[in-house]
Amino acid sequence: MAQPPEATTAPVPALDRTPWSISEMPRGYVFQSKARCLLDYYLVPMALHGRVAERNIRDSVAQGVDVYALRPEALPFLRCNRDRTGQVWGYFFATRPAAAGGSSAGSSHGDDVREVAAGGCWRRYGGEVEYVGEDGEAYAFRRRFAFHEAGDGGNKTVWRMKEFRLNMAASAFHGVAFHPRAKGLAIWKVYNEPIPDPEDEPAVDYYNSDDENGAIVITVGDAIVDPPAPAA
Repeated sequence: MAQPPEATTAPVPALDRTPWSISEMPRGYVFQSKARCLLDYYLVPMALHGRVAERNIRDSVAQGVDVYALRPEALPFLRCNRDRTGQVWGYFFATRPAAAGGSSAGSSHGDDVREVAAGGCWRRYGGEVEYVGEDGEAYAFRRRFAFHEAGDGGNKTVWRMKEFRLNMAASAFHGVAFHPRAKGLAIWKVYNEPIPDPEDEPAVDYYNSDDENGAIVITVGDAIVDPPAPAA
């Protein structure tokens, strides 16, 4: 981990163990999960057992938030999950609308547009990503949405959403008894894309990808994560 010059920042305390809740994370740390972590440690356990494992960071994926009632800027984002550029992000358990069709479908157009009660809507864009298990079959999918203002041709805002859902018909789940709340279960990652000031330098580099494996807790602002050194 590299530290910026001492004149511009104070060191961030090192973690001697994984925190059990967001409130235990020292100042300067954020929860920034990768896709496989969200699937394997949050979405799958919730679909099977109706809860996540005790060893996971509690309250990192919010439950009980009606994501279809609130505009994205009104969602309850954790205070730690924001940076100096103005970007904020959060993770929420959600239920896909009935129009989305079966959870085994690789792609469905039934919920390409999702209305939000407070005004505006989420509109799908781009393709769909498959997450393949050891048997070579997709056990989960990811789709992307942008938030638009209300009305025909409503302007696209800076808010984006990634929806992660399971393929409950995959062979990996054959013979599995899902929890009653598993139908339509998904995880949303909601975040904004702040408009950069051309006079400002980027505040931090994340070196982070949703498509890599494993969980990650990274520092922002006061410290950055070095990318892997190139092979000699």
